[in-house]
Amino acid sequence: MASQLLSLLHLSSPSLPIGAFAYSQGLESAIDIGWVDDEDALKRWLQEVMTHSLANLDLPLIQRLYSTWQEQASERVQYWQQVTLANRESAELVTEEQRLGATFSRLLVSLDLAPEAGFESPTYLSMYAFAAQKMAIPMQEALSGWLWSWLENQVMVACKTIPLGQTPAQRILLQLNPTITECVEKGMAVEDDEIGMTLPALAMVSAWHEQQYSRLFRS
Repeated sequence: MASQLLSLLHLSSPSLPIGAFAYSQGLESAIDIGWVDDEDALKRWLQEVMTHSLANLDLPLIQRLYSTWQEQASERVQYWQQVTLANRESAELVTEEQRLGATFSRLLVSLDLAPEAGFESPTYLSMYAFAAQKMAIPMQEALSGWLWSWLENQVMVACKTIPLGQTPAQRILLQLNPTITECVEKGMAVEDDEIGMTLPALAMVSAWHEQQYSRLFRS
């Protein structure tokens, strides 16, 4: 439906005023130390993170939060929020999840879309899942939109820090479209006891970023 598509574009837009553009999730440090230094290296990095981290952690968590919001199961929402924070492997990643969640929550209040029950520490994934189900965006489309938004933000980080030109950036976005579809399918099939991420390099660069001498991004 057109209304659902427009709602998805709204949630996935980089202009959504929650501040996601201020975070690199460790990519800035990966670029600073030379792990990611050109178009090919960036594409490999993003594909690995999407396939082995986001598809096993973020996407299954959004799926469960979406369902528990629909069921109005507040205790389960809190549980999955705690699982989310427990899987953020650096102080910066925890802070990012909490700050984006708090900003997203305030935005939903201003749009008269906030959940009836208040939460002390709403997470970003939880607020995105709530907004998606509130706007009646189908699950698969909601996951695709979230992953596209993450990918676009990461590519924009690379444009500012490698630096990467606009044409290579668009080429990467186009080439990784099939990976988005594959990751969404994979993420929707993950069982509860399989949720988690296993990318030590990602955790390392995120932690190193906390002490990076000069940086453009918060994480």
